[in-house]
Amino acid sequence: MSAYSNNSETQRGSKRFSIADTVQVKSKRKDDQWKKFDDDTIFAIDEIPDEFLTDQKFKNYTLAKQEECEQKLVLDSAPFHFEIEPTNICNLRCPLCSTGVDAKTRQKGILTFNNFKKIINQIKNTALIVSLQNWGEPTLVKDLPKMIKYATDAGIFLRMSTNFSIDYDDEFLIEFMKSGLGRLVIDIDGTTQDVYAKYRVNGNLETVLENTRKIVKIKKDNNLIYPIIQARMLVMKHNEHQIDDFKQLSKKLQVDEMEFGNIQLNPNTASDEWLPTDGNFVYETYLGKRIDTPCHWPWTGMVINSDGGVSSCAIVDDNLSDFGNVFEEKISDIWNNESYTSARTTWTKNARRSKTVICNICKNDTHNPNLLRVGDTFSLTLNRSQTKNP
Repeated sequence: MSAYSNNSETQRGSKRFSIADTVQVKSKRKDDQWKKFDDDTIFAIDEIPDEFLTDQKFKNYTLAKQEECEQKLVLDSAPFHFEIEPTNICNLRCPLCSTGVDAKTRQKGILTFNNFKKIINQIKNTALIVSLQNWGEPTLVKDLPKMIKYATDAGIFLRMSTNFSIDYDDEFLIEFMKSGLGRLVIDIDGTTQDVYAKYRVNGNLETVLENTRKIVKIKKDNNLIYPIIQARMLVMKHNEHQIDDFKQLSKKLQVDEMEFGNIQLNPNTASDEWLPTDGNFVYETYLGKRIDTPCHWPWTGMVINSDGGVSSCAIVDDNLSDFGNVFEEKISDIWNNESYTSARTTWTKNARRSKTVICNICKNDTHNPNLLRVGDTFSLTLNRSQTKNP
C-alpha cells in the first residue's frame, strides 16, 4: 500500500485527469437518484458502470446514507464499499508504510481463493465497489485474476492499486487484464530511477513502465473497455520537480488517466523530509488545521485484512484494534457488534458507549500528531509497543 489512503480527505486532495478521449471513464447519468446524497467517501458513484448498480444496491445505499445522517448506532443497512486485502506481503520497502518498515502489526499471509469467495458471497447483493488492496502488493497473489473474475461475475465493481514493480509473465498479465477489473491504479512516484526509488525502495522504474506498456497493448489488442488504467504520482518534496515530466510520461504510456495524490505521513517524525513545498499537494491538517467532521467509515464501509481481521478504516494497521474476524463470524453480525456501535457513538449525540475503540480516539482527525503511530509511519495503532511516540 502507498501512503495514499482512501479516506474522504484524501479523495478531495487528489487531482485526476483523463488522457484518452476514446475511453468513457465516467457515466453520463446526471440527475438520477444515485446522486441524491453527497458521495465523498472513497469513490464517486459515476465511477461505477450502470450494469453494477442494481435496485437492491440502491435501496441499501439509500438506507445507509439515511442512517448515517440520523447517526444511528445499530444499522439495518449493510456496508456498501469494502477494502479486501489479498495479502499484506510486499516486494517494496516504502518508508512511511508499516509493511515497508517490517512492523510486526499482523502476521504476514495471503487470502485464499476459497475464503475470498466466502466474503464475496456475503456482500455481493449490497457492495457497490471493492478495492483489492491494503497493506501489501496484491499482484503477488497468484489467484488474483481468479478473485477478480469471481467478484466481477458476482456483480461487484473492483478497483486496485499496485506498485507494478514485478517481473510478471505474459500469461499472468493477459489473464489479469481480462479478469474484469474496473480500475487499475499504478504508482509511479518519479520519472527517473533515483527519484522513484527514494520512496519506492527496492522498486525498479523500468519494470513498472514496461509492465504498463504491456497492459496498455493488451487492452488495445483485445478491445477492452476496462480496466481504466491510471498512472498516479504521490507528490513529495523529492519528486515535485518532475510533475511536468510525469504528465508527459503518462501521455507517452497512453494510459487512460493520470492522478496526483497527497502523501500521508507521521506528522511527528517525517514532515520536513517528505512534504512538498507546493501547498496544493499538502493536506491542511499537516499545517495545523484539525478535522471535526464525522467519519463515513462506521456507517458505509469495511476493511477486511488477509487474515480475516476487520479494521475500522484503511489507515489502521493494528490487529489489536480489530472489530472482529470474518472467518469466525458473519459480516452482518460484525457490522452491528459492540465495536462498531461504539465507533458510531463518536459522532452520535447523547450516545452511551460500552467500550473504547480506535474511532473514539481518532475522531476522523487522522493527521493529529497526538495519535499513536506504528513506528515512524502514518499507520494508526492502539498498541504502544509499536509506536515511537511518547
